[in-house]
Amino acid sequence: MEYVPILRGKAGEFIALSHIGAQVQARIRPLLEVHPDRRLADVVQTFARHAGDHLPAQLTVTVDCGQLWQQGAVGTGYRGHAMRWLSEHFEQWLQTLIPAFRTTDPVGSLDEIRRAQRAHGAGGCLRIDLHHLPGSPGDLTEDVRAVLAAVALTPQDTDLLLDAGYLPGPDAVTALVPRALAVLGWARAHPWRHIALAAGAFPPSLRRVRPYVLTALRRHELDLWEHVARGAAGPPPDFGDHGVTHPDPPEPAEVRAAPANLRYTGGRHWHVVRAVDATGLEALRLCRQLTRAGVWDHPPRRLLGRRGDPPPCPRPRDRPRQPRPAPCLGDLPPPGRGRRSHRRTGPPVGGA
Repeated sequence: MEYVPILRGKAGEFIALSHIGAQVQARIRPLLEVHPDRRLADVVQTFARHAGDHLPAQLTVTVDCGQLWQQGAVGTGYRGHAMRWLSEHFEQWLQTLIPAFRTTDPVGSLDEIRRAQRAHGAGGCLRIDLHHLPGSPGDLTEDVRAVLAAVALTPQDTDLLLDAGYLPGPDAVTALVPRALAVLGWARAHPWRHIALAAGAFPPSLRRVRPYVLTALRRHELDLWEHVARGAAGPPPDFGDHGVTHPDPPEPAEVRAAPANLRYTGGRHWHVVRAVDATGLEALRLCRQLTRAGVWDHPPRRLLGRRGDPPPCPRPRDRPRQPRPAPCLGDLPPPGRGRRSHRRTGPPVGGA
């Protein structure tokens, strides 16, 4: 089983990925989302610069630009919209990406997906929203066949990501289990390269968390995965989550400096502590509070995280955060197949 963290393509996430070792790299498939910002060129160029500066040499990432298509061509040197722009940038820097796509993407976006997957030779990733499904399994099959033909891929070359989105509580988990099992059963009839089930339970805001009080937040995405894994016929799907962020990104106008906060995994919970402002001293105070708490149960090793998780890395505005590991109810078995080798064999040859 592998872990599929769905991360926002920001500096903190890239820095955290830069700390992971080879053993962890072999068991994760990060998906990085590029979200709209005030200026399209800025957000795409910044994403590309972080990738060039921080991605480990042998780590292939999936990139999702689905929300950027409607904003038009990027400009500034490379051609096309966001996916084609990033594809050409990654290729120049000898980095490999896997483009993510959906059955609902417009024709022009799918054309760029096809160009990107052919340029990089690493296949693609089909995201299916469990909250927006066609009327019947037959309709889903037809939609999937059509989109695979549009991007010139087969199931054998494609990672299937079943995304359950936001899970606010146990009732949402209970309601979604039958649907997730049904779609997983449908997916078993096709030879997908990988199948993963992802969801996110992190709230949209930490306003309800009392300042300087270490608060446990239930990881409902883990509950959903366990229910589906127990009820599925055959091996469980890979585990995915949205890390320590809410699955739905804020609108660009709502992005603003937030109080310093720490978000840490401890079994079935996120352990969260926040301050009242965004200063560096407040971040240090939170680090001291967290490392002295009972949930920080292996102080010497915990700096490397649980089971090889990357160390906490300061994010912009003094908000340390890191990607989360797969549910570790025991040691995960090694992947069933070796890592694919790609053309990326040397240092970058150009600038971002």
